[in-house]
Amino acid sequence: MKKKLILKLFIFLLTLVFIGSFIKPIVFAQPKPEKITLGFAHIWPAVHFTQVHQFTRYFKMVEKATKGKYVLDIKWYPVGTLIGGSELYDGIIKGIAESGTSSFVYTPGRFPVMYTLCQPGIAPPENCNAAAITAMELYKTWKPKEFDDVKVLYFYATGPAWLHTKKPLKSLKDIKGLKVRATADNIEIFKALGAEPTSMVMGEVYTAAKKGIVDSLISPPETLEAWKHAELFDYSVFVPHFYSSFFWVAMNKDKWRSLPKDLQDAFDAVADDAAKEAGAIWQYFNTKAMDFAKAKPGGHHFSRFPDSEWEGVKEIIRPIRERYIALLNSKGLPGKEIVESASKLMEKYNKMKFEPWKP
Repeated sequence: MKKKLILKLFIFLLTLVFIGSFIKPIVFAQPKPEKITLGFAHIWPAVHFTQVHQFTRYFKMVEKATKGKYVLDIKWYPVGTLIGGSELYDGIIKGIAESGTSSFVYTPGRFPVMYTLCQPGIAPPENCNAAAITAMELYKTWKPKEFDDVKVLYFYATGPAWLHTKKPLKSLKDIKGLKVRATADNIEIFKALGAEPTSMVMGEVYTAAKKGIVDSLISPPETLEAWKHAELFDYSVFVPHFYSSFFWVAMNKDKWRSLPKDLQDAFDAVADDAAKEAGAIWQYFNTKAMDFAKAKPGGHHFSRFPDSEWEGVKEIIRPIRERYIALLNSKGLPGKEIVESASKLMEKYNKMKFEPWKP
């Protein structure tokens, strides 16, 4: 009897194995991520680190925040391929570009609250990290209506400026007579120092310098490598009170409304981290460009004016500050409060330590 039971059990198990060999295991397939196509226009060449690193990483950050539900198919429009930097904001409003980024200085007067950060001496940053976070905090503090035409994604900045020249400058007096490529926000201070400033977009600088239209440039160090300005200039002096360029990143409102709600939430969720990482990336490439310039044949010399030189500049900056407060007041805005807010925020974040970024 016992042997029969064992034999039946063996036959039963053998039958199960035989039947199981014909049954495929049930695999629950993961849903494929939904592809969302988004056009993105910017003001740099396609090989610039902003496209290669900053914004590529940003859009991956957004995808990650959706837990893989969406994949962003970015259609890139670098400088000169769709719309110019000074027309980009209006282009986004009109839907010519679905999204993009440009500098405040390309549209002076368009963003009075945020443009406060670009004014000489009001909120000079120590680095790109502090500048980016300050811009985000200033926007959250005042929620300016100047960006109501678009969906703001985040802000970032170049950090403090350097004045690149063909000859060494030992004193602020040496600026007199220079033909400087400047921006709208620092033309006045250069004129006060006896320079001949000319405003132009970055893409025009190389040719202008070759033709002798300008013999110097105010910009962050990254342009020495990314825009090949190290081929034009051999000296750079630190001028943080003169300039720091800030940038907006925005999306067309109709495009924004067309996105699924959870994808919108993902964009909002990563905004602060995107600004922080952008600051760290810009800081990395500014340092890298300085090393690049130093390594060229003949080298490149970086210097700083003595602290005593800046006392006279403060007297030049004071009326610029007062005039900007008056401008904000004329637009029905609390000028003094906005300017003081920008200064205090930058002072706060200038004291912070930031983790360096590496590719």
